[in-house]
Amino acid sequence: MSQPILTMRGISKRFPGVKALEEVDFELYPGEVHALMGENGAGKSTLMKILSGVYAPTEGTIRLKGRDVVFHNPMNAQRQGVSIIHQEFNLFPNLSAAENIYIDRPDITGRFGFIKWPKLVREAQALIDSIGGGIDVRREVQHLGVHSQQVVEIAKALSFRADVLIMDEPSATLPENEVQNMFEVVRRLRHQGVAIVYVSHRMKEIFEIADKVTVLRDGKKIDTRPIGEVTEQKLIRMMVGKEVGNLYPVRITEGQPQQVLQVDEMSLDASHKVSFELHKGEILGLFGLVGSGTHTVAERLFGLRKGTGDVYILGKKVRIGSPLEAISHKVAYVPPDRHRQGLIKPMTICQNLSLNLLKDYTKGMLLDRKRVKQVSETYMQKLRVKAPNDQHIVDFLSGGNQQKVVLGKWLATEPNILILEEPTRGVDVGAKAEIYQIIHQLAEGGLSILLISSEMPEVIGMSDRILVMHKGEFVHEFRRGEVDQEQLLKRASNPRLHEEAVP
Repeated sequence: MSQPILTMRGISKRFPGVKALEEVDFELYPGEVHALMGENGAGKSTLMKILSGVYAPTEGTIRLKGRDVVFHNPMNAQRQGVSIIHQEFNLFPNLSAAENIYIDRPDITGRFGFIKWPKLVREAQALIDSIGGGIDVRREVQHLGVHSQQVVEIAKALSFRADVLIMDEPSATLPENEVQNMFEVVRRLRHQGVAIVYVSHRMKEIFEIADKVTVLRDGKKIDTRPIGEVTEQKLIRMMVGKEVGNLYPVRITEGQPQQVLQVDEMSLDASHKVSFELHKGEILGLFGLVGSGTHTVAERLFGLRKGTGDVYILGKKVRIGSPLEAISHKVAYVPPDRHRQGLIKPMTICQNLSLNLLKDYTKGMLLDRKRVKQVSETYMQKLRVKAPNDQHIVDFLSGGNQQKVVLGKWLATEPNILILEEPTRGVDVGAKAEIYQIIHQLAEGGLSILLISSEMPEVIGMSDRILVMHKGEFVHEFRRGEVDQEQLLKRASNPRLHEEAVP
């Protein structure tokens, strides 16, 4: 066996009042995809920030390519061969792919600081081609798809001649049908000898792409195993320290409950309209690939997009032309990106939970702080938000607890209809199980839920009915227990081609 390209020994990191990492060891070999797993708050991000030069370790050593190294900052780490691709892309949309790859780099400027454009395009295209990107690097990034933007990020990282590449939740923003394209890029990099740290919460991906897996829990390393020696249940047990039962709660629905929402000929664009209904206590799943229209359905129902069509709530025709009108009709919306759309992260849990209630809890210029405090404490307790108190800053919560705060903010409005879009994106398996249980309990209590997710197991496991969308149209309806992932993806990708093969 070859020598490790990277060795981290006894890595500890302390912050004021918190020990984030405690004597963690980690090894990485050339041409290896090494998955790093753990619940939110387990220490994965801290370890990767130390490896990428964001943090200095309190204790421990890093050895790279046979010599001890110290990373003073991320640029210093990149120059020594360690690059990171973050979950949120760091690209300039109005610049070309080539410009993004080599931005602010002296190696493509001439004697007087002028950019060597032919060299820039030539070398950027060669990098993209080497990983099978299939992109014209002269195109502006804003005109590229999500997968292509990710390829640009990978090429940018490799342009520093990276020996070690950290991929942080690389599939989080990708539709299901493009994950395999990303895997092909990863396999090419592995074949070229690049060592990859693959950070993800998605079990299926880990078993498909990783060679080894290391699990962290509470800042400590639990174990490192070849991927062939572990099962999904064993990984979950290593991550959470206990058995986690069936991830999806058992749901039993009887009869045809009261209709709460009816949508007739609601326009999604100039040529597509949809109609559907949602019942009391029902979880209705919407599934489709990128561009299918599922996201547009959510935005139209919440008044974020204008259009035509009729919406009836509890038998009464209503107009929803804005989020304020949606809220007034007891419709709530948990958006897909909690960081940009769901939270004000520098504010406290209390402030975030009460954002939608300020109008009701204000008399003149005065805020009824007692009522705000009651609501905050109620939903912290109901949703089991793990924090010292409701004055804790949201930015310092784990991903799962941040998602609970977003959910609590909307539940505090006491809605009749809850639209959930990507409700467990970027949260660990333990938090997923908790959120699924909360969703189940809300439906059991009579809340009508529209669940939109790109994760097929989530849609299949949680939904009472699933409406499949393809290019702005509903193409099929499945009842609970009628569909598996292969059938669902076939219907969503090309419903007419598979009409004979899929019941």
